[in-house]
Amino acid sequence: MKGKQPTKQDAYTTNLLISLLMRFPEVMTINYDVPQDCVKFTFMLDGSVEKTEFIRFKTLLRDSLAAYQDLTGEDFVMKAKLVRSGKLTLLELSGCTTTLSLESIQLVTGIVDSVFDDILFRDAETLDAVQDDELMRQEEIIEYLLSHSTGSKQESLIAFREAGKVYVYDK
Repeated sequence: MKGKQPTKQDAYTTNLLISLLMRFPEVMTINYDVPQDCVKFTFMLDGSVEKTEFIRFKTLLRDSLAAYQDLTGEDFVMKAKLVRSGKLTLLELSGCTTTLSLESIQLVTGIVDSVFDDILFRDAETLDAVQDDELMRQEEIIEYLLSHSTGSKQESLIAFREAGKVYVYDK
């Protein structure tokens, strides 16, 4: 965070993004824009995705989030977009930062895992390094940070992974 003294809220948000990428090795990048109330999770897929498969995914996502809302009373909407990049496809899921919860993230990543399991890239180094007890610890950290990272007016952040490491930058 160049040019200003980082605040406690900045540290909460930075640690939140690190924990999210450690807990969910299938997420390649997170764009977290608090002033615009927008979060974007990017997943990397091998090859191209057929239109019918993407429509099936969007339908499952919409129906699952509607059921989630019925059960929890929490409104969480995600918009899905595919971006073709050479031999890869990027799946971008965008939602609101104010309605983000651990359960909603688990639901969304679970749907991505189930539909695109055979073509979904995962960070193998993170998968190898993180044990079950560490996953539970990361979930506890995420829940805590989500409940304490509100009210920040900071710049938007981007977090990404490379070779088992997580990097966080302000945009």
